[in-house]
Amino acid sequence: MPQFEFIKIVDIERDLIFQISTDYENFTKILPDYFKELKIIKKTESVAIIQEKLQFLGRTVDVLTEHRIEKPERHIVRMLDGQAKGSIFDERYEMYGEHTKITINVDFILHGSLKILGTLAKGKIKQNMNSVMDEFVNYARLQSN
Repeated sequence: MPQFEFIKIVDIERDLIFQISTDYENFTKILPDYFKELKIIKKTESVAIIQEKLQFLGRTVDVLTEHRIEKPERHIVRMLDGQAKGSIFDERYEMYGEHTKITINVDFILHGSLKILGTLAKGKIKQNMNSVMDEFVNYARLQSN
């Protein structure tokens, strides 16, 4: 299935962009066009299991996710069920001089009707993921002012 790597260097302090990117409790406020509903099923200091309703490529999908946070530089999101079960988003946040380097490795494992969509729409998936990253960065810039 599609595998991608996204790299973005931003002029935002690492701890701030990391905090916003791991603030899953507020994703519906930070990215309301993508995250329609969130329900935290279980939460510890470093792991949360969340039921999410997402808008992705014009479709609404329900997924159960595991968010693993390794402060201050790693956030791993694993899809536990749904049409993207087994997919992993491995986010890393590194200090890069006075900037932050964000690297996201995505391993999509798609099932059902999304499997056909993923094969045919690799470019659209990458574009959608870039848009989500850009919106997180724009939100973080507003918070840093």
